[in-house]
Amino acid sequence: MALALITRVTAAAPGPVATPDFHDLEQVAHSELKATGTPGAAVAVILGDRVVFLKGFGVANVETREPVTADTLFRIASTSKMLTAAALASLEEQGKVDFDGPIARYTKGLDAKIGRLTLHQLLSHTAGLRDESSFTGPQDDEALGAFVRSWTSDYLFTEPGDIYSYSNPGYALAGFVLGEAVGKPYADAMHDQLFEPLGMRRSSVRPTVAMTYPMAQAHEPTATGPRVVRPYPDDARFRPNGG
Repeated sequence: MALALITRVTAAAPGPVATPDFHDLEQVAHSELKATGTPGAAVAVILGDRVVFLKGFGVANVETREPVTADTLFRIASTSKMLTAAALASLEEQGKVDFDGPIARYTKGLDAKIGRLTLHQLLSHTAGLRDESSFTGPQDDEALGAFVRSWTSDYLFTEPGDIYSYSNPGYALAGFVLGEAVGKPYADAMHDQLFEPLGMRRSSVRPTVAMTYPMAQAHEPTATGPRVVRPYPDDARFRPNGG
């Protein structure tokens, strides 16, 4: 699958800093693509608050050979979790949610034990929820709410706060709470609370929006090389954790 790599470089001391020579980095990028069989990648280097290097490598689609550029969109998979958390943190700063209060305050129709969970537990993977994932499923906005409201207490395999256990459904539920807290679908809540304020005007959790821009296709390895995945992976129930 095509991937994006972001490297952060910070200056050791204040004052003017010469822009580094990125020839070696470019060679590493080319070598990594070849060694891993990855069709393409975009690499950015940030120095302080400036982007000092931004370049695409390889192709966004092995069939069309469309090159990856600095403008190519990538699906970021589980890195979506930190963005869901950031949007919720902005709501907490506005006093619209409480990370330590039960999520039932902001939602309706949840199992009683699920409703007692807190956003802090969900975002820190300490809610005691089991793990699962999906790459193909319903694509309508209502699917997320129907999904989490279908859970029974069996989705909890231990008491909340007992242990750390990675949970994709935990972030799906957190994304649902985000939408409920502002009265909009999760995708719209992310746009209003995070993407638009940060100037991320091409970022979206809806593939039908992303595909209107240059976008890297999903690929899977085969014996003869990477192959484009069809249909494009998407399950609206799991967008907050991996979309």
